[in-house]
Amino acid sequence: MAKVVALVAYALCLLALSGYATAAGDKKDSKFTVEGKVYCDPCRVQFVTKLSQFLEGVDVALLCTNPVTGNVTYSVNGKTGKDGSYCLKAEGDHGDEVCEVKVATSPQPNTCGEAMDETAPVFLTDIESNTDIRYANYIGFMKKDPDAECTKALEELGIYPGDPDEDVAAEDPPANEGSATVVPAPEGSTLEELALPADN
Repeated sequence: MAKVVALVAYALCLLALSGYATAAGDKKDSKFTVEGKVYCDPCRVQFVTKLSQFLEGVDVALLCTNPVTGNVTYSVNGKTGKDGSYCLKAEGDHGDEVCEVKVATSPQPNTCGEAMDETAPVFLTDIESNTDIRYANYIGFMKKDPDAECTKALEELGIYPGDPDEDVAAEDPPANEGSATVVPAPEGSTLEELALPADN
């Protein structure tokens, strides 16, 4: 009887180990498709407007880094097509890493060459989803100075750049700036009691 119990226990251990190995293998064999677009922002607002232009021929890179050391652990390079879109094939589960898509050099360095502050983060790990496609935020470059048409284009979106009401708090100093705070004296106190000690 003891031998039978030992054999059953051994068989269960083998099944558990094979299940663990399969799960680890699945993570290692994970494959993802990262899609996004690169554009020129003529209004310097870092989001797409009707004046934005998608850029062809931009070098893009998917970089995964160790969140502790910051070292790059995985990378994939690609290039945008005619409509500014790219498609990067990634392999392996990178759920413990920080992954994002970055742009390299602008194809229009003289007219739209300043890289945006933002990157396009992506989550490369198996989740409950029916697709292995991961969509990254649009990223790109900005013009040095906003186009003249930008004000009208933004107003159509309900955005009013340069609205003086938005900057009143920043421009006007507080009413009591540069003056001492007035604190009422306790009731019944005398002038001598409130006098500050003389400097030694």
